[in-house]
Amino acid sequence: MAASASSSLAAVSLRLSTSVASPLPLARVAHASSPLPRRNFLRAATSPAAPCVLFFALALGCGAPPTGVRPEPGTLVFTPAAERLELRLVNHGAAPVPLTRIRFDTRTPDWGAFSIENREYPREIAAGGAVSLRLRVDRDHFDRAGASRSGSARLLFAAGEAPQIVELRWEPPDLASDLRRTAIRTALALALVALAWISTRRTRLNWTTWLPVLAALALFPFGPGLCFDGVGSSLSAADVEQCAAGRGGASLSLIAVGEGWLVYLVALVSAGLGRLVDRAALARRLASRDLALAAAFAGPLLAFGTLDPRRLVGEQAAGLVGGAAIPPSWGIFVQPIAAAVALAVAAAPPAGRLERLAFAAAFVACFLGGGLPAAALAGSGHGLVLFIGAVVAAAKIAAVVWFVQRLHASATGSRARAALFFLERAAVPLAIANLLVTSAYALLR
Repeated sequence: MAASASSSLAAVSLRLSTSVASPLPLARVAHASSPLPRRNFLRAATSPAAPCVLFFALALGCGAPPTGVRPEPGTLVFTPAAERLELRLVNHGAAPVPLTRIRFDTRTPDWGAFSIENREYPREIAAGGAVSLRLRVDRDHFDRAGASRSGSARLLFAAGEAPQIVELRWEPPDLASDLRRTAIRTALALALVALAWISTRRTRLNWTTWLPVLAALALFPFGPGLCFDGVGSSLSAADVEQCAAGRGGASLSLIAVGEGWLVYLVALVSAGLGRLVDRAALARRLASRDLALAAAFAGPLLAFGTLDPRRLVGEQAAGLVGGAAIPPSWGIFVQPIAAAVALAVAAAPPAGRLERLAFAAAFVACFLGGGLPAAALAGSGHGLVLFIGAVVAAAKIAAVVWFVQRLHASATGSRARAALFFLERAAVPLAIANLLVTSAYALLR
């Protein structure tokens, strides 16, 4: 009895000693005991619950898509820089709709300051079609005694049997609106400065590094445009475009420049030429990278025919084939060679976190622009659309940063490293050849 008990005790001791004698390595134990391990964060971000949260947010904000005749924009905002504007009447129905009784509301005080320049008024809107009214404002009506005042009126019309109203506003230069736009840009600038300080507090960066980084982050469109009075309303693309132009809203870029990407290309070329002064091998390699990036980023700009950062993103939201939204006309599909060259030259040489973040922002805007399909957000509030767009853009930027880091950390002798080596060596000739082919195609089409 004692022998069996001792043998049982020995077996239990052996099992305990075996389980203790083969623990996890010390590094794994320390990592597992850390309060916020990175693996848990990645698992949460890639878990099946993450898409559910996104779809739940979409379900909360998505309303019914527009039906019938809808004026776009819903409110016309005239300014001294925009005295002539176009109003589109879009028929979202499946049957033609007659247009009647197009007139100004004479009960509004400033109705006489507005006029319609169409020689003939449209009488019908085809199913799924649109017609346009060209309106003009007389700014002298609002200038009295050397001072300009604001004013408003209403345009009335009947679409079938349904009466419609379009608000017309005249906005002179307003100090309060300018201060709001300045406050938004200042907040974005402070966020950029804080990010730069956090990322570079232990490094010293010269102007050849700072110039392209600041140009990319300052010109990056954080959204299509912010409408101050329509955050909770469902707005059309024409409404948001009007707000982005500064009429009733603000652009969501630190520097709203129509030819913004030309500024970024000049910054890259200037940085590349500035690095050539240094005879170090790494400086020459970085100079080649900057010049190759300038040639690669010029590809989608030439293909889409615009230098405006916001419009370049919008052009990529359309469908690549026909009217389908999937696949989207992203730059990686339209300019695959330029996209491959940009990724390779960005991943091959060493770079700081802020440099990779700026590159990822520029790459997303040029090659992964556009947000979710418009049909998925039809009827959603303007604020929700901006929030979802910001989340999607941040996810794209994070994915590009992660992919570039993975490419940079690829093992020596691997296929990825060999491909990076080849593309880095042939980056400038490939990018220039791609530009020549794209130019020839643009001239012949």
